[in-house]
Amino acid sequence: MQALRKLMALFLCSTTVVWAQGNSFDKVRYNGGSADSKVDPKDWNNHLTITPDMITLALKDGKKLEIPPKSVTSLSYGQEAHRRVGTMVALAILVAPVALFGLFHKTRLHYIGIQYTTPDNKTGGILLQGDKDNYRAIIVALQGVSGVPISVGEKDREFVPVGVKTDVAKGTDQKQEPQTKTADTNAGSVPSESANGTVNVSSNPSGADVSLDGEFVGNCPAVLKMTPGKHTVSVKMSGYRDWSRDITVQPGSEVQLTANLEK
Repeated sequence: MQALRKLMALFLCSTTVVWAQGNSFDKVRYNGGSADSKVDPKDWNNHLTITPDMITLALKDGKKLEIPPKSVTSLSYGQEAHRRVGTMVALAILVAPVALFGLFHKTRLHYIGIQYTTPDNKTGGILLQGDKDNYRAIIVALQGVSGVPISVGEKDREFVPVGVKTDVAKGTDQKQEPQTKTADTNAGSVPSESANGTVNVSSNPSGADVSLDGEFVGNCPAVLKMTPGKHTVSVKMSGYRDWSRDITVQPGSEVQLTANLEK
């Protein structure tokens, strides 16, 4: 028993030293958030450093975001991370779009959400993806410097490291609609799904960039949930003429838009 206690004490001391010196992770994806960057969400070549003084995300395009650990208000994992950060995007609080394609990937993708308070008392947030070999260490390090529990859905709880303090979110494991933006950005709360209209956007050739009311929201084919009213859908691809349509969305409606791009 005494030997076990010594071993535990040694482990805790070594953990404290690691936190004090900082943790660095090179295999991290940036899937959207407050960092004004257009790095490819499929690109791993970003750098995350976690120390007691600062959480620093250095992106491949040279952009850098620094988050004081004391400003962190919420940490989340899995679908709960997508839900929380995605809701912020729908309310137009964030700058970059969140790529929701990963939710429907055949293999498990380890998403980590960080929400925090900015120096001007606004809400910020980022959605990261860790590798299968480092996401646990990222979660442990983030909680170690912030002291904030990890919010996680019941079905994702088993993937969070043992010993990490969690806040299990009830009823968030149901399949989510693949939406990237809600058009009503002035409302105080997110409009109900039933009041929205659905616009399916495809392009020929496929894979073109899609913008809704001037903001990039993903690539074709895309399924957009919009609040009722007038909106502009634009489709662009390098080497082709820009394509756009002004549409009026009705509650509960479903519309198909196909952009046949001309060279």
